[in-house]
Amino acid sequence: MSNFAPKLLNDPLKAADELLEGLVEAYNGQCYKVGTRSIVKNDIPDGKVSLLVGGGAGHEPIYHAMVGTNMADGAACGDIFAAPAPNIVQEATSAIDRGNGVLYLYGNYAGDVMNFNVGAEMAEAEGAEVKTVLIADDIASAPPERKKDRRGIAGLVPIVKLAGAASQTAETLEDLAAVTEKACLQTRSIGAAMAPGSIPATGKPTFELEPGMVGLGMGIHGEAGVGEIPLPPADELTVQMLDLILEDYEKDADVEALKSGDEIVLFINSLGATTMMECLVCMRKAAEYLEEKGIEIFDVVMGPYVTCQEMAGVSFSVTRVDEELKQLWSMPCESFCYSKMEGPIKGGTATVTKTGNANTGVAKKAKAIAQKALNLSKSTEGLSTEQAQQMALNVAAKIIAAEPILSQADRDLGDGDHGLGMQRGFTALTKQVEGTQFENLRELYQTAGTALLSTMGGASGVVFGSLYLAGGKTMHGAEFFGSHELSHLLSQALKDVMSRGGAKPGDKTMIDALHPAAEAAKANIDKPLSESIKAVAEAAEAGKEASKDMIATMGRAKTLGEKTLGLPDAGAISVTIILKTMEEFINA
Repeated sequence: MSNFAPKLLNDPLKAADELLEGLVEAYNGQCYKVGTRSIVKNDIPDGKVSLLVGGGAGHEPIYHAMVGTNMADGAACGDIFAAPAPNIVQEATSAIDRGNGVLYLYGNYAGDVMNFNVGAEMAEAEGAEVKTVLIADDIASAPPERKKDRRGIAGLVPIVKLAGAASQTAETLEDLAAVTEKACLQTRSIGAAMAPGSIPATGKPTFELEPGMVGLGMGIHGEAGVGEIPLPPADELTVQMLDLILEDYEKDADVEALKSGDEIVLFINSLGATTMMECLVCMRKAAEYLEEKGIEIFDVVMGPYVTCQEMAGVSFSVTRVDEELKQLWSMPCESFCYSKMEGPIKGGTATVTKTGNANTGVAKKAKAIAQKALNLSKSTEGLSTEQAQQMALNVAAKIIAAEPILSQADRDLGDGDHGLGMQRGFTALTKQVEGTQFENLRELYQTAGTALLSTMGGASGVVFGSLYLAGGKTMHGAEFFGSHELSHLLSQALKDVMSRGGAKPGDKTMIDALHPAAEAAKANIDKPLSESIKAVAEAAEAGKEASKDMIATMGRAKTLGEKTLGLPDAGAISVTIILKTMEEFINA
C-alpha cells in the first residue's frame, strides 16, 4: 500500500490529456488546444520568430503553462514524465509558425531530444525552419567540461522567460537562438530532494530515499547527483548548494567566475511539497550569502514552478544577467506558470543583439523526402502477412502484460515510466493492427511503428517505433516474413536507433540486446526462420543478461554510475520479450 496521499483524478492514464484541457479552459480564451496534446497562443503576429517549449506532464506548471504574453508561443505536452511524441511536436510547430522560423527550447533529456528531433524533421518536411537550444543547467549531472551532457532542471524558468521576451523583438531565428544560448550558458542550478513524488498511474515513488537523508544534486525524476547526506539545517544546505553553483562558474572555462558587482536573477524552486515558508527561510540565508560575496540580486523568483508531483525538496538557480538580459528580464510577462510586472528596469527598450546571419526567408519550400526502396534479399518462405499480423498482436499482449516488470526494472535505473509507456504504445498498436486487413508486410510494420511513435512518448517511443518502422523500410516487395526479412529489419532498426539516440553497445541500453540479436540474424540469414529466430532470441537474452555487468552511460540511468551494476536495462528486457514472443509464435 502506498504512503502517498491519494490523487484527485479520473483515469490516471488520461491525466495528461485532461490536465491540458483544464489548462486551456483556465487560459479563458487566450490559448487553444492543437492536435493530440499541444497548447498554443491565439495572437501570434505574422513574421514573428516563434518559440516552442515542451516536455513531459507531471511537472506542472512547466512547460505547458509557460505559454503566454511575452513568454512561449506554444508548448508540446508529453504524457506523465514522458517526452511529447514527434507528431505532437510537429502539430505544435505548424500551429505557431509564422514564416520566420521556430525555436525549440526544452530540457536536455534523451527522450526529449530524440522526439523533438524527429518532430523537427517532420516540420521541416512541411516547410518550417527550426533551430534547437537545449537547457542543460543541472551542475550535479556533469562537470563543466561536459556541460552539454547536463540535465535541464529549474533553470528553464528564467531561460524561457528571457527567450520569450527576446522573441518579441528578434528579427531572425539565429538572433533568438543566440540570446537564448547566452541565457543558458549563464544559468546554473542544483537541487536537493528530501522525499520522492509518486507516479499517478501506479502510486509508486519515483525513487527511494532513507528518512532523514537528502539527495543533494538529485534530479526532478530522482536521478542521482552529488550524493545522499543527512538533512542539515536550512542555512547550511543553502550555503552548500550556492557554494557548488559558484564553484561551477569558477571551473567553467567558457564563462567568467561570479564576482563582486555581478548581477543575478535568483530562483528558489519548490519541487512540489516544500512550502513557501521553507523557501523563504532559504531566501533569507541566500541573500546574506550573496551580499557577503558582493553579488547583487537583480530579481528573485520563488515558488513551486518545476515540480515532480508531491516531491519534497528545493532547487537553486542562478542566472547572471548583463545589460541585454536585464532589459529582457524587465519586460512584463503573463502565463499560468510565471507572470511579472515591468521591472526592475522600467521604461527600458528590450532589444536583441543581431547576429548578422539572415534567415533563409519566409515559408521555406517543403523538402521532398522520397524514401528509396531498399534493394534487399527476400525470403522464399516464412510467415504470411496475416500470420505476421497475429504475431505482432501476440507480442503486444506480452508487452502489455509485462508492464509491472518493465516499470520496476526502469524504476531501479530511472524514473519508472518505461513499462507504462510500452503498455500505452502497444495498446495503441493493438487497436491499429487488430481487425485491419493489410495489403503487405510493409504496410503492417509501418502502421505498427507509427502507432508506437505517436503514442508512447519518451525515448522509448522513438526507439521501439524505429524497431517496427524498420520493417516499413526493408520489407518493400517482401511476400514472406522469413529469415531475410528478420535480419534486414533488425539491422535497419539497430542503425536507426543508434543514429537517433547515440547509444552504442556497452552503454547499458536496449542496444545491448538488439545488437547481438541483429548479428545473430545476419549469421543465420540463410537458415529456416524457425532456426534463425531461435538464435536471435537467445542472443538477445544473452545481451540482456550481459547488460547487468555494465555501468549505464546513457539516459537518466547514467547518473547512478556503479549503482546500475547487477541490474538489466529495462529496454533490453523489452527487446528480449518481443523477440522471445516472436520465437514462441514461429515455433509453436
